[in-house]
Amino acid sequence: MKNYVIGMDGGGTRTSVLIADFKQNLLDSFVKGTINYNGSSKIQVDANLEDIFKSVEENGYPKEKCKAICIGAAGVSNPVVKENILGFIKKMGFLCPVRLVGDHEAAFNGALKDSFGIILISGTGSICYGQDHNGVSYRTGGFGHLIDDTGSGYAIGRDILKAVVMAYDGRREATLLTELIFNRLKIDNINQLVSYVYKQERSKKDIAGLSILIEEACERKDKCALEIVDRNVNDLVDLVTPVAKQMKGEIPLAVSGSVLLKNQYIYNRLKEMLYQHNPKITVFQSKRNAAIGAVTLALKHIGAETIERP
Repeated sequence: MKNYVIGMDGGGTRTSVLIADFKQNLLDSFVKGTINYNGSSKIQVDANLEDIFKSVEENGYPKEKCKAICIGAAGVSNPVVKENILGFIKKMGFLCPVRLVGDHEAAFNGALKDSFGIILISGTGSICYGQDHNGVSYRTGGFGHLIDDTGSGYAIGRDILKAVVMAYDGRREATLLTELIFNRLKIDNINQLVSYVYKQERSKKDIAGLSILIEEACERKDKCALEIVDRNVNDLVDLVTPVAKQMKGEIPLAVSGSVLLKNQYIYNRLKEMLYQHNPKITVFQSKRNAAIGAVTLALKHIGAETIERP
């Protein structure tokens, strides 16, 4: 068995795991539960971490042959989170060097070939991250759903719910979003909706999952839905603007996250608004995910051979 490295993308709902050799040939991949301590309980995250490392060995990769691990996940700047993850990896018997980075850094390294440009992520949460030609990094957003995460799936889902209750009691006009939400949740009145939202086990991931409904409503020209999209896209542009100001010349901007990869209407609207603000920006959807970026960073961490990128 050859030496290998592990790259992980710890998203809000799941963790993508890649195993690669020193030339970044992918040897194995699988998906497990989230390792985001900020969005799930320590008991659940610990169980998911244990599942991941047991699966690595069960798939035929001895822990002794693992030479580096890089994990990209939200919340790793928190010293307690970092200590928990590093301690658990050591407990599982993986004693190789471990690098913990924000999910935005892993996504950046996966999306941008030459380490220059910007990545904008809008999934459950939102964040913008860029590096200039000198390797200096800049970041906006990513401060969590209680005080930030503008333009995210959570923000859109919350806005949808807000629109439905406001339409119900006459504070705004009727909206197609009411029908779409009721069908999605298999409910038929506003009291059931309130009960759904405020259940103790309800998570930000559940609310973010409702954002998928916005595209159909926009395609059907629902005024309320169109307003929600424009408001949230403006918020995403606001994330990009301060980062783009630090860059010179033509700027590649990769987008990632479920909102911008799975919702064509929002993606197209974002491109329109970004080009209006800064015509030097070139927007594209990331084709290489954050787990690949984490593999890249794991190899860099130990000085292994640089990956050939197409």
